[in-house]
Amino acid sequence: MTPIESIYEIKSAVIDLQKYLCSKDRVVSKRAQILYEKWVDRFFRENKSFIKPEQRFSCLHDPVCFLSLMESAIEYYDLN
Repeated sequence: MTPIESIYEIKSAVIDLQKYLCSKDRVVSKRAQILYEKWVDRFFRENKSFIKPEQRFSCLHDPVCFLSLMESAIEYYDLN
């Protein structure tokens, strides 16, 4: 799998998880948060060559920030 394909896979999963992250059911939102953190960790592990580790904290708490960072990564790979 290419880096861009991996990013698209992560992006799709995060978009699907967004509705569950804000669920009123604590069990559902907690499970969604655990899955979301796994996707964030995978993204940072696979793209450590140009992503700053300090950005991870922001991404863990803000899915919009994470989606924006993934868009930047896609642009990076498109240019290289």
